[in-house]
Amino acid sequence: MPRVNETLDALNLSADPFAATTPMESLFPGAMRRAMLDQLLHLSRETQDIIALMGPSGSGKTALGDFFARQAARDQIVARARASLLTSPSQLLEEMFKAFVLDFPPQASIADLKAALLDYFAAVHRQSRTVVLIVDDAHELGDDAFALLTRLALVDNVDGTFHLILLGEPQLFDMLDYTCPLKNGAQQFLSLQLPAMSLDETRDYLRFRLNCVGFSRGAHSRSLPFSNRQIEKIHKQSAGQPGAINLLAGEMLNAPQGGAAILDLLNIVPRKYAFAVMGLLAVLTIAFFSGGDKGAVSQSTQRTITVPVALPGSTPEQDAAVVDGQDVAVEETSQLVSAPVDEALPGQTATSAPLAETVSLESPVATTPVTPAPAVAVVTPPAPAPTNPLTVAEAPATDSLATQRARILALPPAQFTLQVLGSSSRRNVEEFVARHAASSLSWYETRNNGNPWFVIIHGAYASRNAAQAAVASLPAEIRNLQPWVRSVGDVQNDIRAQN
Repeated sequence: MPRVNETLDALNLSADPFAATTPMESLFPGAMRRAMLDQLLHLSRETQDIIALMGPSGSGKTALGDFFARQAARDQIVARARASLLTSPSQLLEEMFKAFVLDFPPQASIADLKAALLDYFAAVHRQSRTVVLIVDDAHELGDDAFALLTRLALVDNVDGTFHLILLGEPQLFDMLDYTCPLKNGAQQFLSLQLPAMSLDETRDYLRFRLNCVGFSRGAHSRSLPFSNRQIEKIHKQSAGQPGAINLLAGEMLNAPQGGAAILDLLNIVPRKYAFAVMGLLAVLTIAFFSGGDKGAVSQSTQRTITVPVALPGSTPEQDAAVVDGQDVAVEETSQLVSAPVDEALPGQTATSAPLAETVSLESPVATTPVTPAPAVAVVTPPAPAPTNPLTVAEAPATDSLATQRARILALPPAQFTLQVLGSSSRRNVEEFVARHAASSLSWYETRNNGNPWFVIIHGAYASRNAAQAAVASLPAEIRNLQPWVRSVGDVQNDIRAQN
């Protein structure tokens, strides 16, 4: 922190210009950011389609969502939600209730929660107002939750009160294309792509961030605290994404000046010469501290090899150079990294091991024969075979994907199971299964539009009616997901198709 404060004082800045916690009073106007915000504000009033703002991580989607919420019209109620941890429709609805500051009834069913939200939208409509929900990281939503959200926006939204803006990474497009229903043969969503910044836009963005905390006080004549080479490096390594630009610029701005000067020098000098320069500086440093003793420099740059080692593929001339008691130059020792080397500890003198104790790496090391202990027969009584591999309480929730797959494929294909949910996030699925370990859930991987898709199922039942009846005995959170009946054979076909 002292180093950062010194930098800010030297540049007359009121705050760290590239810190994520530093508030920005205005949005960077370049790189289509201002134009994209204007388009979001316009579309949120003029269309009922879902609006998807997409870009890679760090492209500035969340910042645009923040400025949208600041500049929305007075007749718009804007709420924010984050989808990173949403794995089920009930969790999604709970987040929506919190975003709209509504009381969430924990024991209510999915249908009751939807009805309560629609009543709220109708009340807002009677006030001649609209509702805008911005969902961050929408690409992390599970399949069932995503389908529920699109239905609320496109099917149940009779009065057109509810507007949905999704912020996510590029795979969000495929999720919308797969899930959104068509209307008159056309898709009901609009996709906007955030472009990367060019080199000139990166330079303008750096100045913009600095100016926001008092760098130029309105004047543009002051030179940036970055050289042209540094700006080019920031642009190249960040790929023109604002999040990475902030990180790299912040590290470079707060780096010690001496280290920055050396790094700049090494960036200018070709790499093959840079290492030679570094080696020369190291030798000169050693010579300086040793008082210019030539012998000390010679000893510091050489190493004594006390063990003769035959190198695979080496020539007789190379082998002749590696003999007991002979000095080998540093550049040659890189070929002997597998040989034992005597190193002197600080304050000690290196000693050479007797030749009789040396061991060639090409010769097998003699060892004392070890007589194996007599084997002890262990008799394990056979465990009773479970009648239902998917409902055994002993099955751990942390089973690997291969174990889960084998267990499901071992079931009779004529039986039936309950599909609980599907998600594009393996982590969310594993966390859900672990959270409900007592319910003996199983999961498997398949494909959705060519992308990995993870499905959770429960149980194996003799008939469809038996599977449907089992829903009532499930925990409330799983029951609220409205599991539906599938044949085991259908599930097995999904698994085999993925492989």
